[in-house]
Amino acid sequence: MTVFLHIVGLILLFVGCAAAVCSVVLGLPGTIFIVGLALLYGWATGFVALQWSTIGWLALLAVLAEGLEFFAGAAGAAGARPSRRVTVGALGGAFAGGMLGAPILFGIGALFGALLGAFAGAAIAVRSEGGSFDESITTGFAALRGRLLGFIVKAAIAVVMVGLVVVAVV
Repeated sequence: MTVFLHIVGLILLFVGCAAAVCSVVLGLPGTIFIVGLALLYGWATGFVALQWSTIGWLALLAVLAEGLEFFAGAAGAAGARPSRRVTVGALGGAFAGGMLGAPILFGIGALFGALLGAFAGAAIAVRSEGGSFDESITTGFAALRGRLLGFIVKAAIAVVMVGLVVVAVV
C-alpha cells in the first residue's frame, strides 16, 4: 500500500508541476505554484526526498523568475524612450491586456493580450508625451519585445524548477 501511495503522490506532483508550467502561459505565477507543490509534497513525505534546501532553491528561482519577468517588461519600454509614464503605460497595458485576453482561447489569449497591451500602453504613453507616431510604434514594439523576453525567461526558469523537483524525488 505504501508503494502505491508513493506512486500516486509522484504522479500528482508531476501533473501539478506540468499544470504550473502551463499556467505561466496564462500569465499566472506558475513558478510560485511549483514551490507550493514542492512544499506540499515535502510535507506529505516528511521532507525525505524534497528537503528544505531544495525548496529554498526553488523559492529563490521563483522570485528571480517573477522579478525578471516584471523588469524585462518594464525595461523593454523604458529602453526605447526612458520615461516613467511609458514604463507605467507598458506595465499597465500588459496587465489590462492579459485580463481582457484571458477568456479567449481557453486562457491562452492572456499571453497575446499582455503582449498587445504592453505595445498599446507604451505607444499611447509616448503619444501622450508628444512623441511622433513612428516613435510610439518603435517604443510599443520595444515594450512588446521586453514582455515577450520576460515570458520566455520565466517559462525557462519554470522548466528548470520542474527539473530540480524531478531530480530530487526520483
